[in-house]
Amino acid sequence: DELAMALECTVVSYDAESGCLIGEIVNVCADERVLDGEGSIDPDKLQPIVFDPVKAAYRVLGEKVGNAFSDGKQLR
Repeated sequence: DELAMALECTVVSYDAESGCLIGEIVNVCADERVLDGEGSIDPDKLQPIVFDPVKAAYRVLGEKVGNAFSDGKQLR
């Protein structure tokens, strides 16, 4: 029994020559088992996968390694 999340999208543009598709996310649905105590999607429970075009493989995303928009400030 897989845990799931779905993104509902509408097409914004499509270029048949390049195969480039741009969409807009209009709705997100998730299995309750992947939600945290506040009702947000928990990536550790979801274990999302991404496509690796270099190795032509699907990979599970790993652990959190930093905080967006704040960790970079330490590099100044």
